[in-house]
Formats: sequence, structure tokens, C-alpha cells
Amino acid sequence: MAGLVVRPAKGYRVVLLGSVAVGKTALATQFACGRFPEQCEPSVEELFSKVIEVNAAPALLEIVDTVGAEHLVTLKDLYIKNSDGFVVLYSVCSEASFEAVRPLRERMGRLRGPKAVPLVLVGTKADLDAQRQVLTARGRALAREWRCPFLEVTAKSKLMVDQVFTQVVREMEALAPPQAEVADAPPSAQDTWPSERFIG
Repeated sequence: MAGLVVRPAKGYRVVLLGSVAVGKTALATQFACGRFPEQCEPSVEELFSKVIEVNAAPALLEIVDTVGAEHLVTLKDLYIKNSDGFVVLYSVCSEASFEAVRPLRERMGRLRGPKAVPLVLVGTKADLDAQRQVLTARGRALAREWRCPFLEVTAKSKLMVDQVFTQVVREMEALAPPQAEVADAPPSAQDTWPSERFIG
């Protein structure tokens, strides 16, 4: 059976949320495929997957790239209710996109209840200093308020891109119940890995 990869014991669904054109697709494509898309056509959703190692254990990430359009609120709400972790994005070049993340976080609270939500706050397009409208300090302050990690990234050069997903896995693991490793695998994981998989 040479050439087989080790099946990850854990699987997580991570949803990317934020306004249109903040760079959700660019972030996901750079992370999962190792390339920067020069043009991104708006879509209802795109799915990416990648196995990464966090805390010396492999984990399969299913990444859902959602469109930012408000007419898809119902679909977005479904993802918020049924996913394991979240990356909430704004562009450092857009004050409006930064203002949009607060109501998004409030909606997550309403849909998920009082439990802590595993999320990472991300400011994109950090290389475009000449166009910056949102200071790094404001992102940090909001992350402190939400008690979540904060990163500024540049998808084009892959600066801090991998760290976003490592952090969201750490948040999910920190907030998961002790037995959640097996019980809370996403539905697609049952099709991907045999039910007799061993978790050491």
C-alpha cells in the first residue's frame, strides 16, 4: 500500500465571511492551491480542501468561500449555523468592509447562541499601504473585543495566509468539547474516511 497518505483524524468546515471583493477567494485559492487568482468571478460558493498539520496532528479543512452579496442571507445563515469555524475578513483598503464585520459577528452570535464562536479576524490587502483606510490598531482592538486572533494578510505574496488557517484550527480545538474530535466531524468526512478510523 505504498503511496497512501495518512487519513487525518479530524475534519473541520471553515467558512470565509466578509463583504464582496475583500479577497475571500484569493485567500482560499492561495492557501489551498498555492496560486493567486488574478481575476475572481463572483460565485454563490466555492469549496476548497486541504490537509494541514496543527499541534503535530493532521486535520482536513473544508473551506467554504461564500459570496458577500446580501441577497444570499439564508444560505450564509445556514453556513453560520452548521460550520465549525470562521474567518471573518475585511479589506484594510475599505472602511465600509470593516464596518460590515460587526453586524456579521452579531448575526453569528444570534444564530450560534451564547457559546464562544471559533473565529479569526483578518484584514486583507495589507500590502496596499497607499490605499489603506483601516489602521492595524483598529483591527487589533476589535479582535480584543471579540477575544479572537487577528492577522493582516497579503494573499498575493502569501504573507500570513497559512497562519490564518492554523489559527482557526487552534481556536476550534480550544473551544471544542473533549469528545468533539470524533463526534463533530463534518458530514462530508463520513464519506471521505471509513467509520473504523482510529484516533490515537
